[in-house]
Amino acid sequence: MASFFKLSCPQCSKPLKVSQDLAGQTRKCPYCHTSVKIPDAVAPPPEVPGEGFPNIVVTPASGGAAPSVSPGGAAVAPTAASPARRRKKSWFHAGSGESASSDVSLLISGAMGAGMSVVWLAAMLPLRGYQMGQLFWDRGLIPFATTFLMFWSVGILILKWLNLKQQRESMLLDVLPTEVAGEITIDSLNNFVKHINGLPVGGSESFLINRVLRGIEHFRVRKSAAETVTMMESQSAIDANNVAGSYTLLKAFIWALPILGFIGTVVGVSAAVASLASSLDSAADMTAMKGALNSVFAGLGTAFDTTLLALIMSMLVKIPTSALQKSEEDLITAVDEYCNENLLRRLNDGREGGAERGAGGSGADVTIFREAVEAAMGTNHAELEQWLTKLDAIGGKLTGQVADGWDKINTRIQKQQLEHSTQLQQQQADQQKSLQAQLNQMAASAAEIQQTLATVGSQAATMQTDVTGSFAQAQATLQQQFAGLQQGLNSLSAVLQQLGQQQVIVQQVQPPKKRGWFSKAR
Repeated sequence: MASFFKLSCPQCSKPLKVSQDLAGQTRKCPYCHTSVKIPDAVAPPPEVPGEGFPNIVVTPASGGAAPSVSPGGAAVAPTAASPARRRKKSWFHAGSGESASSDVSLLISGAMGAGMSVVWLAAMLPLRGYQMGQLFWDRGLIPFATTFLMFWSVGILILKWLNLKQQRESMLLDVLPTEVAGEITIDSLNNFVKHINGLPVGGSESFLINRVLRGIEHFRVRKSAAETVTMMESQSAIDANNVAGSYTLLKAFIWALPILGFIGTVVGVSAAVASLASSLDSAADMTAMKGALNSVFAGLGTAFDTTLLALIMSMLVKIPTSALQKSEEDLITAVDEYCNENLLRRLNDGREGGAERGAGGSGADVTIFREAVEAAMGTNHAELEQWLTKLDAIGGKLTGQVADGWDKINTRIQKQQLEHSTQLQQQQADQQKSLQAQLNQMAASAAEIQQTLATVGSQAATMQTDVTGSFAQAQATLQQQFAGLQQGLNSLSAVLQQLGQQQVIVQQVQPPKKRGWFSKAR
């Protein structure tokens, strides 16, 4: 169990109660926020005058004056109560109420995440020509969503870290000073509550102050130290559950980031498969084939890059989240130690002596009661001996029966465990077979895809060779046709020259008309 010692702030002279585990470290004063160097070795605190004497109650005086002591058990109240100084709830807390909480504002953290996302994407815009910038700007909408979720998580972690820092500062407060009273009784509760109200941190901002206030109020109502101990254990579990529940959204973000990456993978692979299908339809055109293959590779790049980016972001969020959660759990443990050391050990409900063990006449009453019980038991001593003998025999028989019963139960449990282990092994073997079959199927699919890509490449090479041969044959044919055309033109030119040297007379002769049998001669 951790021990505590008192220390005064060198700046504001306020009393601080520090755990021995913090010796040699530096902490901020919760009153003036000045850095305080905790010494390595601290002398034990001087005993408070009057502590341990039930008829003397020490109460603090107002304005930092020396406490007034009233002999005879009468407590002297301070002349003027210090006004309660309650700081307003910090802006990074979530919700309302008087209970301490580890939750933070989702609206503020979301606004912080959106701002950091805009700044980051703007910084990546000039790098768009490089691989780093293309990961965020040329891979679709998935990188924008993963970037926002990552920086939203960062905003939540920043607010929770600030909250944890304030909680650690409040651990230096002397919440239950011995100057108010050595023991916590019903009569001294008002003085402790008045002192707690004067602290610079409220119950809604500190697990420690909230725990102490709830314990004091429960002790005031129930007037039982045992019930207060039970309630404090329940409150410790509530605080631990509150800390664990405050990380629910962060765990959801850590889960959602890889899922978004896998969604980007599915989208990229779908685009690549669609481009591959269209390229097979246009296999006769080499230019279209090359463009389709570029689309296939672009889709595959989007698939793998989005998954890589999401996994890296998930890891960057998971590591600080785990570290911060461990720190908050350590804080709850420190609060438990403080309450056990400074609250529960000093509770006195008057049922077991406590502050009233020095009252007159209590010792005599106890002695008289003890003598009366011994006298009543002496007359029945022989009968009690017989009963003890019978109880020993019954106990031996019960022990044997219980041992036999436990042997049977143990045998049954071992049999059930063996059957369960065999069933689990069978299930594990079936799962391994199913997983191996799925892996083999995936390997076969990958081999088919690789074979298809190789076939497409060979077809493209064959098409290129055919196209090159067709182009060469067409060129030779055109050259032959052009040579024949040129020869014809030369022959036509020679004929035209010969025609130009001679005259060619063309005369139209009308055919003679036919005469009839009775026509006249002309």
